[in-house]
Amino acid sequence: MKYYTNKARQAGMTLIELTVVLLVLIGLAGLLMPYVGGFVTKTHDSTGSSNLAAVNGAVLQYEASFQQFPDDLDSLIDDAGTTAVYAKLMGPDCLAKTTLSMAQAMAFGMAGIDSIMQMDATTTDATFAATNGTSIPVTGGAVEVATLTHLMGCATSATTTMPINNTNLKDIITRKPNVDMFDYVVFGVGSDSSMIGKTITTAPVHFAQTGNMGPKLRYNRFAVVFEVPKSTVLANGGYCLGQTDLDGLVGTQPITEALCVVVPTTGAGTATPAAGTWTDAASARAQYAGSIMLMPMIEGLQGSLQRHYDKAAEG
Repeated sequence: MKYYTNKARQAGMTLIELTVVLLVLIGLAGLLMPYVGGFVTKTHDSTGSSNLAAVNGAVLQYEASFQQFPDDLDSLIDDAGTTAVYAKLMGPDCLAKTTLSMAQAMAFGMAGIDSIMQMDATTTDATFAATNGTSIPVTGGAVEVATLTHLMGCATSATTTMPINNTNLKDIITRKPNVDMFDYVVFGVGSDSSMIGKTITTAPVHFAQTGNMGPKLRYNRFAVVFEVPKSTVLANGGYCLGQTDLDGLVGTQPITEALCVVVPTTGAGTATPAAGTWTDAASARAQYAGSIMLMPMIEGLQGSLQRHYDKAAEG
């Protein structure tokens, strides 16, 4: 009987031994938690950067393949009867509703963007059922779109903002910004886009780090920015690039084609003015300006990559 008892005792662990093991495991978990959290954040940033690059490459490949930009992007404007941008965006306060002029609508048509998808303001799935399936003609006139107005302070509760200007915008888009001459129109890349299945397999989703920003409650798609001349610029008959005045003006007089292609002798700007390149309003074309993440702070590809590399360097 004594021999059996010894064997039985050797087959298990004492309460003290179990307590020691648990304490060791708890200590290790406490040491590893900061690293696990950091790993999750780095993975999140890396995925976001990869998806931004994928969207950017897909748009450029689509243009190269079909000589136009993709149709049926998400309008990011609530369905008819409202006056606001899609309320289920993570940061709706960074966008503003704008009605395209006929000339601006034609500029999108010249770029091959003939239609956009209408959003569903009453949806219970803010990302995967964001639109109501209605395709809105762009070139029909009086179409509503969303334009960038701020880059930071996009959430209603934010107390600080970063307005759109050439300095702030240069790290967000891939084209040289010119906010005096162009509007920057934003569309969402949803599953209805004509480039899905052609230059990108599926419309990627930006996974939020908090539950209240998840895809059911908030729009987690990526977005693209297009540069289109302002209606006032197109109303002048065209616009001039490369001139000294970024807003297309010399003093108070609009720049004409004749003024654009010659070196001006007077006018505001640098001390060494140069001739510009004239584009007629009838041949103006919206230009792709880059991909972004629609978060409480607007983030472009360059900024996302920089943040990813900075966190990677921290170890």
